[in-house]
Amino acid sequence: MINLPPPAVGPAFHGDAVLSGVPFTEADCDGLGRLRVEVDGSPDCLRFYGDIGTSRLNPVVFLEGDVVTRDGDGVGWRVIDIYTQLSPDLLQSEAAQYAAASTRTFINVARPGVFGSTGHHLQRRREREVALVDRALDRLKEQFGWNRIDLAGQSGGGHLVAALLGRRTDIDHAVIASGAVAVRERLRERGLTFDVTGYADFVDPIDLVPLVASHPPAKVVLLTDPRDRVNPATTQTAYFEALRRHGINAEQRWVMAVGPDHHRLRLAAIIAALACRAGE
Repeated sequence: MINLPPPAVGPAFHGDAVLSGVPFTEADCDGLGRLRVEVDGSPDCLRFYGDIGTSRLNPVVFLEGDVVTRDGDGVGWRVIDIYTQLSPDLLQSEAAQYAAASTRTFINVARPGVFGSTGHHLQRRREREVALVDRALDRLKEQFGWNRIDLAGQSGGGHLVAALLGRRTDIDHAVIASGAVAVRERLRERGLTFDVTGYADFVDPIDLVPLVASHPPAKVVLLTDPRDRVNPATTQTAYFEALRRHGINAEQRWVMAVGPDHHRLRLAAIIAALACRAGE
């Protein structure tokens, strides 16, 4: 049985675990706010934070961005500084505040290998990550009796939202902020063959647009900073235009992002998702 976690008290997240991967044990799924999910018979436990609001509107499920960046030598990885300043109690408190302020159910689902979930974050954007989050959403729906959901994601979380649009038929609104939604196009612009993860078998959301058109959501909102240095605006626009060509109700909004890379639109994504209303 899945229950919402109470505000937890504990240490901050550890960066070493992100780089080495977090192996699964059955004990990882003990306690509240944990989802045991399997892909090809191999389990992981994804953690989630949030609270149930009083509104009858769809729950909002949020997916964080990547927490690693290239090291100074351009070869290895390092965990971004803010990650080790966060903790389970902070994420739970934040999610509960969004639920209380909006009266909507708000859930932050931790991606594999980060924020308390098992798995390997360095293997992100591949099929297993998408499938694990997909199954986690099914578990949440079953436990809480949801019919439809609204999704939002920042950067790598935006990639997941776009990938899930291709396989799920229960998404009403999707908000994708600074999303990695046209991975191959980004590689082409940079003259690369492999994704920055080192893998060539990435899931590319722009390839899935015809599937999205077969079960279109009510609306897809893309939030883009035209100066984005991580996921260039041209690649986000390519995805937006593909959605429109296939008759999907989509809107691209130009927003000023936080930080020197003009990339961080996390708060904007959450606000936009909470502002979505059925029928709009």
